[in-house]
Amino acid sequence: MTQVKNSNPSPGWKAFGGTDPGRKRENNEDRILCEAERGIFVVADGMGGEAAGEVAAQRAIDVIKTRLHQETGTVARRLREAIAAANNDIFHLAESNPPWHGMACVLTAAVLEDGILHIGHVGDSRLYKILNGQIRKVTSDHSPVGQREDAGELSELEAQSHPRRNEVFRDVGSRLHKPEDDDFIDYTQMPFENDAALVLCSDGLSDMIASDEILHAVTGNAGRPEDSVRQLIRQANAAGGKDNISVIVVEAEDFAASCPGYPGETEGSGGAPGKQKLVSGGSWASYLQGRWAFLFLGLLAGLVLAAGWHRYRAPAADEPAPVPAVPIPRVLIVEPASPEFPTITRAMEAARSGDRVEVGDGEYEELIHLKDGVDIAARSPGKALLRLVKALPGMDAAIAADGIGQASVSGLAIKAEAGSALPYGIRISNSKVNLSNMEISGAVRAGILIDGSSAGTIAATFVHANSGPGIIISDTASPFLVGNVVHANGTKRGQKGPGLYLTGQSNPEVKRNVFSGNGAEAIRLQRPELKEKMLDNLFVGPGRNARAVVVENVRQ
Repeated sequence: MTQVKNSNPSPGWKAFGGTDPGRKRENNEDRILCEAERGIFVVADGMGGEAAGEVAAQRAIDVIKTRLHQETGTVARRLREAIAAANNDIFHLAESNPPWHGMACVLTAAVLEDGILHIGHVGDSRLYKILNGQIRKVTSDHSPVGQREDAGELSELEAQSHPRRNEVFRDVGSRLHKPEDDDFIDYTQMPFENDAALVLCSDGLSDMIASDEILHAVTGNAGRPEDSVRQLIRQANAAGGKDNISVIVVEAEDFAASCPGYPGETEGSGGAPGKQKLVSGGSWASYLQGRWAFLFLGLLAGLVLAAGWHRYRAPAADEPAPVPAVPIPRVLIVEPASPEFPTITRAMEAARSGDRVEVGDGEYEELIHLKDGVDIAARSPGKALLRLVKALPGMDAAIAADGIGQASVSGLAIKAEAGSALPYGIRISNSKVNLSNMEISGAVRAGILIDGSSAGTIAATFVHANSGPGIIISDTASPFLVGNVVHANGTKRGQKGPGLYLTGQSNPEVKRNVFSGNGAEAIRLQRPELKEKMLDNLFVGPGRNARAVVVENVRQ
C-alpha cells in the first residue's frame, strides 16, 4: 500500500512525499519525513534482515525529527547531531535485540532556512536539484559503483544495472559515530533559488529511472509536486519496481512559472499512486498500445543506428513526449598529486555546464575563473586552500566571475600573503554566483567585490583580515548576504574601512550576519533607504563597530 505525506504549503515552497513497497517486496523498509511548514525533509532506506530495516529507518526519522525541532545551534550543527544521534540510537537498539543485530539505514536529510539548503547525507539515497531546466545530483553515493559513476567511469545506465549497485560503505547504525567524524556525514549547503526544485529519493527510484526522466516528470508537473511524486513512483514500478520507492519533491515559489509551457495552477489528480492506477489518467489498454508502438519504433531506430536498446518505458497516452536525454553531469576530482587534475584550473578547463569540481584537501597556488553552470566544492570545507604567496600574471582576484549565468563555490579557503598584493579575494562582475562556507583573508582592496548587475547569495562565509573593506557591493548588484562573519577588515593604516560597503545603486539584502572588529563602522551605505534591508544583524565590539550602520555623505 502506497503511503503519501503532504505538507501544507509554506510561504516559500511547497512539498509532497510518497513511499511505495515496489513490485518485488512485500514490506516497505523506507520511511520519509516531509514537513514543508518547517522546511525539513528526510528520506531513509532501511537495511537488515526481517523487520530490522524498517525499524532502523523509522527510528532514524523519529530521532532526527525530534532534534531538528529543537532549534538550538546552527542548522549544520543540528543536522550533524540529529544524524549522529539516530546512528547511535540504532546501534544500541540493535545491540540489545539480537534479531535486529546489524540493522542500519542510509538517508538524506535536507533543511531549508533563510533561502539556504542544508544537506546531511549518508549512503546511496539521493538529492537532486532542478534549476534552469537542468537536473543535478547534489549528493555523492557512498558506494563503489556510485564513486565510479561520479568519476565518469560508468554511465548512469551502467551504474543502475551494475551487480554491486547496492553495496554501500557508509550507513547510519552499524557502528558508533560522533557528529564531526570525517568518514560519516557529508554536509553541504547551497542556496535554494526561488525558481528551483528538489527531489529526495531512495535508490528504489534512482536505480529504476534515469535523471532526465526525473527532470521530465517534475517539470512536466510543475506546480503540482503531488503529481510529480505519483508519476515518479508509477514509472519506477513500471520499470520493474525492484525495491521500495520513496520520493519527496519540493518546489520553490517561482519554480512552476520558470518551466516552459507551464499553464498555471491546476488541480492535482488526487489520490495516492495505487498499484494499478495511471496517475495522469487513461486506461491500461491505451497505455499498452502506446508502449508497444513506441517500442517498435525504438527497436527500428536501434537497428538503423546499430545501437543497443537498454530499457524502454513509454509514457501514458496523455503525457507529453519524453524529453531528449541530457549529458550526465560529472564530478571532476582535483587532488594535488592527481595525474589528471592536479589543479583546479585544469579541471575547470575540462568541465562543462552541469559538472561539479570537487577539490581535495591541500594547498593550491592559482587563480580560478568560474565557468557558467560549473560548481566548485571542497571535499572537506576549509581544508582546500587557495594560498597566494606571490603576485601572479593578470591577477586581480583569487576567484573571478565575469558574465556568469549560474555558478557556485563552497568550502574553499583563500589566504593571500602580504607579498602577493592580491587586490580581491573574490570578484563577481555581472554574474549570478552563490558562495557558501568560504573563508577569505589577506586581500588588499576588499575580501569580496560584487559589481555590475550581479546577484546570488553569500552564506556562512568568514571574511576577515583584509586590508580593505570585507565586502564591497556596487553598481546595481543585488546579492543576498546571510549568516556570514565579517571580522577585522578595513585595517589599512590611514585608510580604515567598514566591514560592508554599499555603493552606487546596489540593492542587497543583509540578514543575520555578525560584524566585529572592523577598522570603521560595520556597514557603510550611500542610500538611507537600504537601512530597511539590514535585518537581524549582530554588531560586536567597541568604538567604531558600535556605529552599526552609517550613511555616507555623498556629494551630488
